[in-house]
Amino acid sequence: MKQAWRRISVREQRLLQVSGAFLLAVVAFSLIWQPTRQRLETVERQHQQQTVLAVQLQRALPRSHVPVDTDQPLSLRISESATAAGLEIRQMESESDLLRVTLNGNAQPLMQWLDGIERDGVALQTLTLEKRDDALEARVVLK
Repeated sequence: MKQAWRRISVREQRLLQVSGAFLLAVVAFSLIWQPTRQRLETVERQHQQQTVLAVQLQRALPRSHVPVDTDQPLSLRISESATAAGLEIRQMESESDLLRVTLNGNAQPLMQWLDGIERDGVALQTLTLEKRDDALEARVVLK
């Protein structure tokens, strides 16, 4: 191998050295730098998605866990707010400090109403949603 190297001219030796260095740089870029950069971009993208999800979750959380201070009983407040939201109350039963309510209505107003009562400090113990024709039926136990 050394003899073959000595037989070629100095100019060709330098050309082979430069070509080898260039090839080494290309291999290093292809096998090390580029995959590392791609992984970094993927992790940055995932971080941005997680940040967006965290912001959406913060917006979705109830803003207030403090019960609304009112002289009205829970059943009256629920009845009035459901009627104002355009929902139909099918059944309402009061049992000690719990209130069982069955409502019908369009999905969007129903979900907004549920969000609103929760933000007003009413605790949802259970929630069951069922699609009935073009409407949504909700059975909730409130505290």
